[in-house]
Amino acid sequence: MVDNVEIINNLTKELEKNDFSIYAYKVEEDNPEYSFVSDCDKQTQYDLEKTGMRSYSIKSNSENVRYKRRDYSNKKFRRYNYEFKLCVYEFENEEVANNQFNLLENASNSGQGYCNKIFNTKFVLKKNEIFEFSTMDEKSLNVMRNYAYFIKNQ
Repeated sequence: MVDNVEIINNLTKELEKNDFSIYAYKVEEDNPEYSFVSDCDKQTQYDLEKTGMRSYSIKSNSENVRYKRRDYSNKKFRRYNYEFKLCVYEFENEEVANNQFNLLENASNSGQGYCNKIFNTKFVLKKNEIFEFSTMDEKSLNVMRNYAYFIKNQ
């Protein structure tokens, strides 16, 4: 939808302004991607197939430096980039999107928030779309949450 494209365009501008690169791709059938969300309260797992979905890989262009543990007083440096993924699920209308969002949000916050902590997934509902932000990198978690907050306030 035209209104929803504006959200991604604004996010792209914001990312480029902060020295991030964004790579857009569509998940094809011959190279499928999956993610899952566990619900510890109901003891179920929701598998999300991303075939046909718009996906974005986001990575910072500038490297950050972190000191690694000192062994025998030798400083070791470790360089890293912030990186996370964004997948957009579009639904027929806002009601269907809201129902699916509530299901995913309840599952991701189940078990007092510890059930899906390893995968660091954040869902944002905007009109008839659900934006799934995910990262396995703890260092990128705050940056990812900032951009999820940016989408939420568009």
